Amino acid sequence: MRQFVQRSLNDLLCPFPQLGASFEVSLSLTLPSPSESAQLALFAPYCGGRSREGELQQALRLLAQGSLSGLRPVKQTAGHGFNFTWQGARSPLEMSSCQLSFPESPAVRYAFDVETHQLVEWLMDWDEQAGPGDLPDNFWTWLLLGEAEIKQDA
Repeated sequence: MRQFVQRSLNDLLCPFPQLGASFEVSLSLTLPSPSESAQLALFAPYCGGRSREGELQQALRLLAQGSLSGLRPVKQTAGHGFNFTWQGARSPLEMSSCQLSFPESPAVRYAFDVETHQLVEWLMDWDEQAGPGDLPDNFWTWLLLGEAEIKQDA
């Protein structure tokens, strides 16, 4: 029966196969984004559980944005502006591709992949209370010390 249905569909779509014409049907399925409550349930075990639910909700909203611009304070200077972008995954253990750039220094650019729950944890600590936002200190420590170690091992 399946062969008959497939053949009938092909006959409808390409009624003149003897002329060398062909037609292929391609179907793709795009899954909808998980709801906010589903994302909370997925990420909570990796990101502080219910004790940080408010920060997690905000971080998941930031995750959906795909980018942030901020300012890293540096003593005795105005600080360093930065752009942080990512292509986030839908689950905590999938890898997210991230890029960090500095508009004042275009040659300085970091590209790295991290598990999405790690990205979300950094976004949970995004601080924009006193002006432009900044990533947490543990991000900068990881970037400057941890990322360097990873590149040397590669």
